[in-house]
Amino acid sequence: MADCSNTFLKFNTAISLNKTDRKYLRSARKAVTGKIRTYFEQNSHCPKVEFIAQGSFTMGTIVKPLSGDYDIDIGVYLRELSDYQSGWPTPEAASKWLINALQNHTSTSPINKKTCVRIIYQPITKDREVAYHVDLPIYVQYLNFWDNKRTRIGIIGETQWSDKSDPVGFTKWFIEKCQQNDKDKNQLIRLIKYIKAWKDFKGQTSKFPSGMVLTVLLAENYKPNDRDDLAFYETIRKAYNSIDGLFVVMCEIYKPVEPYNDLTEKLNSNQKKVFMKCFEELVDDGKLAIEESNQEKSMLLWCKHFDSRFNN
Repeated sequence: MADCSNTFLKFNTAISLNKTDRKYLRSARKAVTGKIRTYFEQNSHCPKVEFIAQGSFTMGTIVKPLSGDYDIDIGVYLRELSDYQSGWPTPEAASKWLINALQNHTSTSPINKKTCVRIIYQPITKDREVAYHVDLPIYVQYLNFWDNKRTRIGIIGETQWSDKSDPVGFTKWFIEKCQQNDKDKNQLIRLIKYIKAWKDFKGQTSKFPSGMVLTVLLAENYKPNDRDDLAFYETIRKAYNSIDGLFVVMCEIYKPVEPYNDLTEKLNSNQKKVFMKCFEELVDDGKLAIEESNQEKSMLLWCKHFDSRFNN
C-alpha cells in the first residue's frame, strides 16, 4: 500500500494562505469594520453595530483559488433593536449605510448584492494574480416568543428579514466536528481544503456545490486516520455513499443549523449529474491509489484530480 500522506500535507501548504495573505486580509477586515463603526457612531439614525467574523477564513478552510478572487465574510449585526421586525430598518436602508461608510474605501465602489455588500480589493502586488473581496451580510438578532435568541439575515427585495440564519452556530458546529479527532484537530480542516481544491480544478466547466456544501458533506462523514491520504479517501467514500441516491441523481444535503435548508437546491439536475460523476471518479481512483503498492502509480492516480500544485 503506497503512502501519499506527505504529498497531501505539502499540497495543504501550497493551497493555504501564507503569512502575508493572512496579514493582508486581517488588515482589510480591520479597516472595513473601523470605517463602518465610525459612520454608525457619527449618524444618529443608525443603530449600534457589532461585527462577527464568519466563513472559510475564520474556520481555516479557505484555499487559494486557481483563478478569480477569494473572500472574507464579516457578519454585520445591528444591535439594540426591537424584537419585532416592524422596528427594524429595511435591508435596503442598512445596506445603504454600509455603502456610504465605505464609499471610496477602495478603487472600486461597493457592490450592493441581495444578501450582502461587497468590497473589492485589488491584488497586493503587481505580480499577484489573485485579488480579494470582503462580503458584509447584515443580521438582526432577537428573542422569539419563547425567549430564544434567533438570527435573521437581511435580503434586499421581497424577502427582507424573512430568512433565518445562524452563521455563529455554523462555526461552532464545525469546530465541534474538528474536535472529534483528539489526535489531530486540524485534519478535518485539511480534508475540506483538499476537496475545495479538487472542486476548483474539476468544477471549471460546470457548477459544483458551494464550499459550504462540501464542508457540511465532509464534516458529517469524517473518518479520522493518522494518514491524510487514508482519511481523505475514507471520508469522501462515505460522503459519496451518503448522497448517491437510488431514485434521485443526488440526495439532499441539509444545513446543520437554522434554517436547516437543503444546500443543493440551487443546482439543477444536469449540474448534479456532472458533480456526482466527477465525485465518483475521485472516489474510485482514490481506492485504486490507496490499494496500489507502487508509489509512483499511486501518485498518478491522485494527480488526475488536482491541479499542478499537487505533487509539485
